[in-house]
Amino acid sequence: TDPDVKKHKGISMIIVPTGVKGLKVEPIKNMGGLNTNITFYDDVRVPVGNLVGEENKGWGLITNQLNHERVTLCSSGIVERQLEDVTEWSKVTLLADGRRVIDQDWVQINLARIHARLEFLRLINWKVASDATQGLPLDPAYASSIKVFGTEFYLEAFRLLMEIMGTSATVKAGSPGAVVRGRIEARTRSMHILTFGGGTNEMQRDLIALFGLNMPPSPR
Repeated sequence: TDPDVKKHKGISMIIVPTGVKGLKVEPIKNMGGLNTNITFYDDVRVPVGNLVGEENKGWGLITNQLNHERVTLCSSGIVERQLEDVTEWSKVTLLADGRRVIDQDWVQINLARIHARLEFLRLINWKVASDATQGLPLDPAYASSIKVFGTEFYLEAFRLLMEIMGTSATVKAGSPGAVVRGRIEARTRSMHILTFGGGTNEMQRDLIALFGLNMPPSPR
């Protein structure tokens, strides 16, 4: 909205109703089960009253929202329920030799590794929640650190859970033979988008270096 300044300095945030003339929305279906859209704007006009905040101050709103999104993407509950389900499954499922799945050392190690990282994720989320209740601003480096750790932990956690369940983990929900309601297979597919939704993890590492370690920005 101000072509005479740097691009991020001249951004304004404006609410555009989905029924406005000139707006076209095309859905994109993806293999993770979380659909998204492409939006096209053809001479769209909306009232100036749809402006959010101040004119040309949209960049601050965007970055603040992204920082909070990066934290909320990494709720511990996403893994917690699946860890409980697979743990219970491994206690009642028997191997050919009569042992339970959970009686194997490597299974216990997988479950323990997930549990330990899950506890750390809870702690850093509680730290952010505590700061918010005290009115403290969300540090961009902290938000990016949570996103990188949390989303990459998700991928590792579901990989380890799939190892424990073996081929049973690949059966989709609603299919004959699906166990723990097919959630492990569905979650495994849907987790990958979180590593680039809200800003790629590679970009987050740049932000951690810039804001957390006071290092120079990477060349573009």
